[in-house]
Amino acid sequence: MRSKLFYWICIALIGAIFAFGYINGSAFEMICAVCAALFWLVQLRLRWALDKDDNAQRKLCKPIGFFLLLPALGMIAGGIWILIRPNMNIPLEPAYCVIALSAALFVCLLFQIAVLWKIDSISGNFLRMTIVAAMSAPLSLIVALILHVTQSNESAIFSCMAAVVTGGIALLIAVNMIIVSIYGYKSTRGSIKIISDLIKSKKLVFIRVSILKDTLLVAGKSIISIISFSFFMFANALYSAGMGIARSIAVKMHTQDRKKQIESYRIVGIIILFASICYVLYSVRLFFGGKVGTYSMTIALVIALYTFVEFGINIKEAFRLRKSKALEAKALRAVSFSSTLICFVLTQTAIMSVASEGDNSFANALSGVVFGGLAALCGLFVIIDSFQHKKLSVE
Repeated sequence: MRSKLFYWICIALIGAIFAFGYINGSAFEMICAVCAALFWLVQLRLRWALDKDDNAQRKLCKPIGFFLLLPALGMIAGGIWILIRPNMNIPLEPAYCVIALSAALFVCLLFQIAVLWKIDSISGNFLRMTIVAAMSAPLSLIVALILHVTQSNESAIFSCMAAVVTGGIALLIAVNMIIVSIYGYKSTRGSIKIISDLIKSKKLVFIRVSILKDTLLVAGKSIISIISFSFFMFANALYSAGMGIARSIAVKMHTQDRKKQIESYRIVGIIILFASICYVLYSVRLFFGGKVGTYSMTIALVIALYTFVEFGINIKEAFRLRKSKALEAKALRAVSFSSTLICFVLTQTAIMSVASEGDNSFANALSGVVFGGLAALCGLFVIIDSFQHKKLSVE
């Protein structure tokens, strides 16, 4: 197991795959080969750490999860690339050669796991996880090239799915390593419990971080609107800016007295109502010949991914605050709910821009009016609720 021969066999296979990719002009093959090489470098570092004592292993394994992020994200990027550029144009004989090389590399990685199975140390555990993550490269290549040689109609989609799923697993492994190394190399469950307790004890710190998140979201939408020349995206950026202002007002409520809290709660509702009405009015113009613009496949995928991330963050925040009856929590829930509704509109617009070649203005307008109207009702509810709280505080 300590012999370097086995590791050099792996790098020889990776080099051969890269060479075939370069000769064939296949970017996907080269991406997979580069990612496999990065996985190999991480394995080499961990193999070297096996001979160290426990303290040295803890120190050496600290940055491993961050290193592993690079090839994991690279595999996901490779999957997206093959969806954007589906025509691989690889001759059958070289394709069969790369399939054989990838299968050999996969078997080599399986053999390494079998050899390392009983090693119970920090670097040994990390090495096994790294090898599992490294399997994403040859496995994705095997799937993509088999679909290519069989000339499947859906080869690009399934190849993309294989790369993104296996790359996603590698990404989760990298994140797990980061969490475990930061919190004293406890189990994954123990590390997550520490994080959960930290979030509960420092709730306001994480809420302020969410304000920074809003700033980044607004910046991201603004950049996409400039790249795609889309005023519709710019309107969504303005809405996110309004929600960011509302969230910052809600965060400050914890330092205020009851009377001031009710006033701030009402202001949050007014901002949501005003921003949502403006969004509805903008959407109404689409009924009368307005356009939201068309997006390329790349821009549409970026928008869809971006909005799904924003949707997930909003849902997570609403779920975290679900049991609190404080006005601050209710205001933050209203902001998250309103932002989530507008996410539906943006996601639909991006997907329909690519999926449908006709004029989607009516469907986009209807979606904007419906979801924007629901967000406006949410703001109106907050305003009415604030008056009820004021009445109760007077009594």
